[in-house]
Amino acid sequence: MFLSYKIPFSLFLLTIAVSLVSGQVKETHQIIEEWVKTKQIFSEEKSTWKSEKAALLDIEGALSKEIEELEGKLLQFEKENVGAAQQRAELTNRKEKAKDASLQFYQGMQQIEKEVKATNNILPSPLRDRLSVFQEKIDSSQNNNLPLRKRLEALVALLQSIHLFHRAVHLERQEFSLDDGKSREFRVIYFGLGIAYFVNESGNVAGWGKPSEAGWSWTRQDELAKEIANGVSIMENRALPRFLELPISTPSHSIK
Repeated sequence: MFLSYKIPFSLFLLTIAVSLVSGQVKETHQIIEEWVKTKQIFSEEKSTWKSEKAALLDIEGALSKEIEELEGKLLQFEKENVGAAQQRAELTNRKEKAKDASLQFYQGMQQIEKEVKATNNILPSPLRDRLSVFQEKIDSSQNNNLPLRKRLEALVALLQSIHLFHRAVHLERQEFSLDDGKSREFRVIYFGLGIAYFVNESGNVAGWGKPSEAGWSWTRQDELAKEIANGVSIMENRALPRFLELPISTPSHSIK
């Protein structure tokens, strides 16, 4: 009776043990399956990350190269911009210098023109008539729009003509009146702009003249007629050259 009781109890324990082991095995299988799935997911994610990482590295390389090119272009642009700025500064500086030089030149021209106009009265009327075309060009009231170069050319031509006249002896035909108020035509020998001698065609009226601020003043001195007429003949190559005995007047004051 006692033996028959123990066997069933042992079977019962065995059954319990088997049940427990079976439950643990199932749980273990489930854990293993979940671990395998997790491992697969991790492997897939790792593989995907490697692909994405390679793509990102490619993008990074392309962007780095593009940034490098852009930096190079920016540096070149800055250099060109600095060069352009320097050229603009140089051109602006040259423009200002040219403007200042033009202004100084224009002011100098005005001063010379003023002085030339002030000496207009000392020019013999024949010479003044010949230079009238140049006088008109330097007259700013009549030629405001005349280029500065044209005015300079006119001024140089005017001064050159006056200079050449002053350095030589000239024979002119000129009409003016003396103290008697009678206008006559005379042959006038100009020794530059210093002094002149006149005689009429008949050889009976003669004298000399000198420049002043009011123009040329003429003094009658008929006894000089013969000598002045000889001078006219020499100037016209109708007589051999010789010295002339003529008076020279000393100016009482300088002409400004």
